Amino acid sequence: MKARSSKLNKRKLLLTRKTINRVIRLEQRVWKVAAERNAKLFSELVPPDAIMIFQSGIISQPEYLATMQERTISKYELGEIRGFMPNATTVILYYKALRLGEQGGEPFPRGEVVESTTWLKRAGRWVAMLNQETPIATQSG
Repeated sequence: MKARSSKLNKRKLLLTRKTINRVIRLEQRVWKVAAERNAKLFSELVPPDAIMIFQSGIISQPEYLATMQERTISKYELGEIRGFMPNATTVILYYKALRLGEQGGEPFPRGEVVESTTWLKRAGRWVAMLNQETPIATQSG
């Protein structure tokens, strides 16, 4: 009985890892299509009821799309993306990111941020529902 249970646990861990890796690729794609200002592909990954919490404020997906052409992501670097699954239809990712660019003629805040994105499986596909960036405090002195 223990051997069967162990085999099932290994299978579940493998499936979880595969799912997380698939969602990590989707997260990387969100960055790519945002930098390209591709509203159509962005909308496929980030649904209308999604929320993004940036240093500049809280913005909904429709608000983001409406201002997409005013936003230039000139460069971005993503650190190692890690994730976990609290249940079978949720993946939570977290990682460090550095992004350079501007919005409405104003540069993005300087420095690295910690990003966290919650992905949900809806109607058989993964969508990014909540993204939050938190600035990393720099040491002074």
